[in-house]
Amino acid sequence: MAKKRDVPVHGRKSARFHRARKKRYLVVAGGAVTEKQYFKRLASIYDVVIEYQQKNESPEHLADFARKLKEEDERDISTDCYEKIWVVVDVDDFHGHSQAAKICKDNGIELIISNPCFEVWLLDHVSVCPPSFTLTSTVESAAAKAGIVGGNRNKYVNVELIDSEHLDAAIRNAERHNTAGNRQGRNTLAPHHEQEYAPWTDMPKVIETLKSNKQS
Repeated sequence: MAKKRDVPVHGRKSARFHRARKKRYLVVAGGAVTEKQYFKRLASIYDVVIEYQQKNESPEHLADFARKLKEEDERDISTDCYEKIWVVVDVDDFHGHSQAAKICKDNGIELIISNPCFEVWLLDHVSVCPPSFTLTSTVESAAAKAGIVGGNRNKYVNVELIDSEHLDAAIRNAERHNTAGNRQGRNTLAPHHEQEYAPWTDMPKVIETLKSNKQS
């Protein structure tokens, strides 16, 4: 949304504020390569600005970092507010997702969890992630075999498979493993019970938001 500003309604400054701009989004994540490349691709597809901030931190620390960035952005009158802020996390060995969820909820930020890892969502672009895939190593191996990732340590996304057709397929495929039972575990976020809602991904929320905002 646009920020309210006490600025003159005349002159060069006014013209600058009224110039059409791309919508801005912020992603705060732990992934240094895969997720960053993926969101760069989404920015191109949906013609938006997606700023990517990466830290090797736990979900709750990433959520708190996102909160601080949001506060800084709201104080900056030189640009429009972020349309949405996403904290994008895996499960891996972390158990503080409920704390991260509370920080996000209290500050108008959206927590996007992929369980056990982001590659669940990537695999969904080409096939349904099987319900038995609850371990990171299993999902990462399957994503590499499917050709959705490759390169050094299979950290690089095959961007040729990231387009509107594959994104629609990914949303449909995610629905297959994002079952009602898994959703209960996702909503509860009980520590040390993460495998009970794997595989899971919240990434369809991101795509639906970008699609709807592009159409508006």
